[in-house]
Amino acid sequence: MADHTDHHRSSDDVDSSGDADGPSAKQLLHWATGDREAEAEALADDAGVDLEAAETAVKEAHGDLGVDRTDPSTDVADADDARRAAADHG
Repeated sequence: MADHTDHHRSSDDVDSSGDADGPSAKQLLHWATGDREAEAEALADDAGVDLEAAETAVKEAHGDLGVDRTDPSTDVADADDARRAAADHG
């Protein structure tokens, strides 16, 4: 019998920070349209970090900084990436 499990994220799966299951819909929209500045702003809001850290995370995710990602299966930064970038900036 086929598995008909719904693998789509619902609004119930996302907490108020937007990072329960990864990038928010707003961030994904900006990622899809190629607006990296707006993508970083959405990520900064979701992760609770400053814009500079979010911009670094977005650039790393897109490969702009030549950094090997822990999970190369995606080029979308998540809140953990932004928090890691914030910690690295001290």
